Amino acid sequence: MKKKYYLLLIIGLVLLDQFSKLLVVKYLSNNDSLIIINNLLKFLYIKNDGISFGILSGMRIPIILLSLLIIAYMIYEYIHSNNKIHLISVILIISGALGNLIDRIFRGFVVDFISFSFFGYEASIFNIADSFITIGVIIYIINIIMEGKYGKNSSK
Repeated sequence: MKKKYYLLLIIGLVLLDQFSKLLVVKYLSNNDSLIIINNLLKFLYIKNDGISFGILSGMRIPIILLSLLIIAYMIYEYIHSNNKIHLISVILIISGALGNLIDRIFRGFVVDFISFSFFGYEASIFNIADSFITIGVIIYIINIIMEGKYGKNSSK
């Protein structure tokens, strides 16, 4: 697949994230919840002005600047990579970072709404963009490890 088509994927993923957040804002009041699967999954509208787990709460400008730096670096990775797995990881990270950046710029906070519970323990509330970032980072790390194991320096 040509790299220009990957750009369409980024746009589609950002639109998916923004559409999901729009629905949450429209149909759930702040701190209201919608149970999807009892004792496992619910949607709970939370305004998050920090990053993961509320870290750096209230530091909007530094978070925006950090997001822009991460996006810029991922664009650099995108331009210089021909490894499809690496490209997919970068696309997911860029898409998620853009989705949350749009929230930070236009809303002043990120809309989080996905809440999982396991054995009575509620995991951190997140959104689709966060999922893209998390999956992208996991693929990115695995790819780096695999490239090291099977890369040019390997005897196999």
